[in-house]
Amino acid sequence: MNKKDFIKEASRRTGISTYAIDEVYNITYELIVEKLIHNETIELPKIGCFSLTEKNAKGLLCGDQRNMERKCTYPLFKINESLKKRIKNRSTYQKIPEKL
Repeated sequence: MNKKDFIKEASRRTGISTYAIDEVYNITYELIVEKLIHNETIELPKIGCFSLTEKNAKGLLCGDQRNMERKCTYPLFKINESLKKRIKNRSTYQKIPEKL
């Protein structure tokens, strides 16, 4: 499922316009980026947690730069345990009823 499909499905299930869903989606994305830039952790209940992690960049450097200690910052997402369990045990899947 890509962004367009996600927005169409959310719009169909909620009855909210695709434009409004797209705006909420984009604002959510921008909020996550903004908080990560300020080195904050974002926890989305029932989904997971976004945070930043640092790794050594030695393998990325070449020549004289290889001797320098450099760190690279990467975003990290940790999935919520309840979501992980639900995905593993597909028998608990409940289909959401379609709106009339």
